Amino acid sequence: MGEFVVVKKSDVAQLSELAQYTFKETFKDAYYTEQDFQRYFEESLSEEVLLEELDNPESWFYYYMEDDDIVGYFKFNIGSAQTEPMGEDYLEVQRIYLLPHAQKGGRGKEIISLAEEKARELQKPKIWLGVWEENDYAVQFYQRQGFRQTGTHEFRTGDVVDHDLVMEKVLDY
Repeated sequence: MGEFVVVKKSDVAQLSELAQYTFKETFKDAYYTEQDFQRYFEESLSEEVLLEELDNPESWFYYYMEDDDIVGYFKFNIGSAQTEPMGEDYLEVQRIYLLPHAQKGGRGKEIISLAEEKARELQKPKIWLGVWEENDYAVQFYQRQGFRQTGTHEFRTGDVVDHDLVMEKVLDY
């Protein structure tokens, strides 16, 4: 099992680099151009943007650590920090990105367990996330974790507009 470490504002350069690298690795075989990636990085994963997000009291970034090495990161949001106006009953899992060698092997399940723990701690009875509709592996993973599709929303990467499945899980208390 890995260790979860809260990302600090002083880590923003490292977080930005990791976020850009893992995003590009995850979607390198998709149809995005280099310009699409760069625009997305500037608009969503730059140090400036991430610093604002790190400063938001309704968002939490964590590193996923193994043997003192960072192998990924993830982010939770509540309230107005959510990327869709889902309301006060929800905790959003906005990002889960792991380095290629750290994908699979149960890490995602650990992160979802932490999301459930955080949601309960914050008295949020539901968790939601968006997942690219063409990422069959991830969609099936979230279904195995008890998530069900409840809608869709747009996700922009540069000039490309994709559709994410909005998936929700109602927690047992």
